Amino acid sequence: MHHKRRLILIGLLAFGALIWPSDRATAQVRSIFRPRVPDTSTVRTVGQVDPAEPIEIEINNVLSGPLGIGFAGGANVEVAPGESAKLVFTTVPVNLFVYPLGQEASVRSQIDIEGNTITADIVPLTSVAPGDISLNIDGAGLVYIY
Repeated sequence: MHHKRRLILIGLLAFGALIWPSDRATAQVRSIFRPRVPDTSTVRTVGQVDPAEPIEIEINNVLSGPLGIGFAGGANVEVAPGESAKLVFTTVPVNLFVYPLGQEASVRSQIDIEGNTITADIVPLTSVAPGDISLNIDGAGLVYIY
C-alpha cells in the first residue's frame, strides 16, 4: 500500500509540474533570431565567381569614418578611412556585413569583379534610399548585395 501511495504522489507531482511550470523552466526558453532581408532592401546580383577556386574580396573604405566588416566563421575587421582590407575565402557560401562605425547612416557598395577578385568600394549614400550592407556569394558563385 505504501508503494502505491508513493506512485500516486509522484504522479500528482509530475502532473502539477506540467500544469504549473516553474519560473526557472520558463526562463530557459529562448527565441531563435533569424536574419532576413528588410522589405525596403533590394537584392541585386552583381556578378559571378568560380566557387571551386579561392575568392579574394577587397573592401575599400571611402567613408570619412571607420568601417566594420563582419563575417560568419570569422572575426570582425575594422578598416580606417581611406584604407582597404583583403579577405580570402576558400569555401562558399560567403556572407559579409559591411557597416559604418562613424557618422554615415547609409552606405552603398560599388562592386567590380575580375576573375575571382571582388573589389568593393564602400561609399556614403546621400539619398534617403536604403543602402546595402551585405555582400554574399552563394554555392554557385553568384555574387549579390543588399
